[in-house]
Amino acid sequence: MNPRSFLTTALVVGLALPAFAQDGFRVGVQLGSMKTTGPEAKVASTYNPDPFGGETVNFDQPTQSPLSLDLAWVKGDDEWSLTYFTTKKKTSKTVMDAANGVVLGNFPFGVADAGLAGSRELKATLIDLDWKHAFVKGEKASLALSAGLRYSQQSDERTYQQLNAAGTPDPGSLHMKGKGTGFGLSTGLHVRYSFSDRAWLTSGYKVILLNNTSKSEDYTATALFGPGLSSPSSPDNHETLVQSDAYLRFNMNFVATFNGYLGYEVRDFNKDAARIQNNLTNFSLPATSGFGLSGFTLGLSYTF
Repeated sequence: MNPRSFLTTALVVGLALPAFAQDGFRVGVQLGSMKTTGPEAKVASTYNPDPFGGETVNFDQPTQSPLSLDLAWVKGDDEWSLTYFTTKKKTSKTVMDAANGVVLGNFPFGVADAGLAGSRELKATLIDLDWKHAFVKGEKASLALSAGLRYSQQSDERTYQQLNAAGTPDPGSLHMKGKGTGFGLSTGLHVRYSFSDRAWLTSGYKVILLNNTSKSEDYTATALFGPGLSSPSSPDNHETLVQSDAYLRFNMNFVATFNGYLGYEVRDFNKDAARIQNNLTNFSLPATSGFGLSGFTLGLSYTF
């Protein structure tokens, strides 16, 4: 079962099953170990085995360690929360094939050399302001709706450096950075099932409609196609994007008002969140993109 199906099943099951809330101010921290999802980014193509198609080599989808900080006020059936989420990860890969050649870009217009070194850095920052209200409550289970605002920022920065047969840099290089910034509305559905006052299960799904602006902070090609196309312009791209968050958490009350949880999350920032297009990306060279995350989370909170 894939992660989305698993979370959806847990959400539906939770509907049939409490609400255990601790009134007061809550402060929390969450750490994650989450795999990068979304479009794979191309490093290079080789002429081997096919001189007209070759083999595509992509960057690895790295495991990231996001940090989330939470401040909330809980009163009865209502919760107001402010959450800050951030993650950053850099990965690199080198491709060498001196005998056949390595291509930066797409066949047949790419620029070939003996090798290519590439690096990619992904960043994401989210700020969420949410109100959540439990409108269905049972002896052990509750169902809540949420509404809120989100500020979102993602970036995809890449550097490509051509290498000669000795593995040292040749003049040809490319640096690009696409950055997307957006503001939008969110709505969500959340369930809670209590095994006891000290152990409970929570699950939820949130959709965010975002007014996003993606722009090129840099796109500089050096000694690839000549000076006329070395730094093409990239106009800002305005569009409405959909992001989504889903989670499943097993929560425990350790002592007094200290709680902790082990969870699984799926976050989709949208594949176009940091996309840039210009005459070189349309013609041959790479374009940036957005991404997502999925993986395990560990959280701790204190209510006072």
